Amino acid sequence: MAHAPDGAHAPETASVPGMAHAPGPVAAVEPVTVPEPDSVTGQSLAPEPDSVTGQGPAPEPDRTPVPDQAAGPLPERRRRPAVLPALTPASDLASRRPGAGLREQLGETGPGALVRAATGALRRHKDVDPRRGALAGERRVGAELRRLTRHGWRVLHSVPLPDGTEIGHLLIGPGGVFAVSTEHHPGASVRIGDGTLRIDDGTPQPYELDGRAGAPRAREALEAYCAFDVPVRTVLVFTGVTALEVVATPPGTSVYRERQVSALAPLRGGLTATQVERVYDVARNGEAWLDG
Repeated sequence: MAHAPDGAHAPETASVPGMAHAPGPVAAVEPVTVPEPDSVTGQSLAPEPDSVTGQGPAPEPDRTPVPDQAAGPLPERRRRPAVLPALTPASDLASRRPGAGLREQLGETGPGALVRAATGALRRHKDVDPRRGALAGERRVGAELRRLTRHGWRVLHSVPLPDGTEIGHLLIGPGGVFAVSTEHHPGASVRIGDGTLRIDDGTPQPYELDGRAGAPRAREALEAYCAFDVPVRTVLVFTGVTALEVVATPPGTSVYRERQVSALAPLRGGLTATQVERVYDVARNGEAWLDG
């Protein structure tokens, strides 16, 4: 046994076979907290160590449900509808007639309209303006849509949009909301294929049925002031044609001849009676269409 220089004996340490002694000071030992015994059983409440590792059981994993990222973000709550300005005689669209925009272009409104109409009738046989045919088509479709009002439907004509265009007719009823536009082709045979339109025996021309802005613009305007979804579908009506062949249409789009518009009358399940009136009250107010 070695002796310290001052003659004091160094403390002896127990030697454990198979264990090497690390040099340096010994780390401080953490105090061990002994759990209180159970007041009934007298047993310790500490968890029993694992028989293999000697460690206590692993903590229970967090079982809080995690949203499925693949399913996309959670739906947002619908915001409170905007406040619609009060309806005034100037903003009420219920009195607009079919083809109002065309009538203004042709000078059939305002002072001197009767004189201009008479003068136009005298020269109509010399100069046929295609806008007059289009106006005739709008009037015929408007008359067919008015027949649906006896079945609980509401209809507006020539709904003006901020860019200067119009939604020809807006049909609102138990079957939903339809943005109706008109194509006037007197005496023609029309065939609508996959993205094409052929008049008589002519060459098919590119023609997009679902590229019209009326339906999405109407939905945007109506849902801004309604507390419920207002899907709007597209209806295209051909007037004056002798035949109409429709090969295929995109979802949410229908194509009719003018006399076939009555097929919309029995549709149900789109809106309740209360919703029909709310949508109509919003749609007839010109202030609802000014934004966008």
